[in-house]
Amino acid sequence: MNKRASAYLRNIPSKPYDLIREGLIVLGVILLIAIVLAAVLGSPDYPTVRSEDVARYAPIALLKTSAGILAGKSSLQDYGPPYSADPQNAQKLLGIAPANWFGVTNPIDPAEDLILKPLERAAVLDADVEAALSQYRAASKAQRQQWLSAYLAALDQAQVSNGEVKLPDGQYGPVEVMMQGMLRLGKAGLLEGAIDSGPSLPYLLDTTRSLLFFQDDVDQGVAQKLDMLGEQWGMSHETGPYPGGWWLWPFVFLYQIPAIADSPNADLIAAAIMAVAYLGLVFLPFIPGLRDVPRRIGVHKVIWRDWYSRSDSSPSMDAKDEEGVRPDP
Repeated sequence: MNKRASAYLRNIPSKPYDLIREGLIVLGVILLIAIVLAAVLGSPDYPTVRSEDVARYAPIALLKTSAGILAGKSSLQDYGPPYSADPQNAQKLLGIAPANWFGVTNPIDPAEDLILKPLERAAVLDADVEAALSQYRAASKAQRQQWLSAYLAALDQAQVSNGEVKLPDGQYGPVEVMMQGMLRLGKAGLLEGAIDSGPSLPYLLDTTRSLLFFQDDVDQGVAQKLDMLGEQWGMSHETGPYPGGWWLWPFVFLYQIPAIADSPNADLIAAAIMAVAYLGLVFLPFIPGLRDVPRRIGVHKVIWRDWYSRSDSSPSMDAKDEEGVRPDP
């Protein structure tokens, strides 16, 4: 201990304190409480939304998602970095768009990467899908859009019978066979693998593309039923009546402010506000005025009131505290 610290602590009553023992006791108590609560209350465990579940219980939703992406209606189409080269859509704050600094780090062509390439893998085992793909790729862009528009309109009148989707008669070209190929991939539980597969196989850890495939319609619908959308508490709300991550509540609070929630740059604004608040706490001891707040409000005198009650000169003590020297009681 240096001289200044020794002078500051001179004549202050002290006693031995086993910090490790106290820490272990607190840890043990918390662990016991956590085990008891987990045993009594359990935990929300909503099963993972898999392609086979969607294909079985909501096949029309899967077909609409697939055909919509192929028709260019995916939210990824003009998302901007890191998925597409469209810097105008990157979120900005004071004219600064941090996403553009890094550019397109995970390029995704929605139609090719999420629909056509997975179908090419299915075509190896299905001659009908292979022929439909060849016909689709050989067609003009206008012809493709005509097929897709007719197919998407027909899905609104489609019926599901024994797991099969029945469409009214129409001119769908090869699109109907292609979409049935996507549905069969889903039923077999192979859709995620077909979408995510790449040179990293068999060590595939990046499931970004399959998550993006389901995000617009399927995951949105599931989240709405579970009251987990942004306007319904969003990411701070677990399934059922359970609270979510309490550390995320400041973000959720910011998203409820209309000026932020209605902004196309909401995520960046919320992140910037939280970053400023965090840095303010980190550097609080170095910010003049703010660093003096604890001393001025005097909460420490309430906590250590037994010590201050034995002192006859509390004001002078505070004055000498500023010089780094603690007076004798």
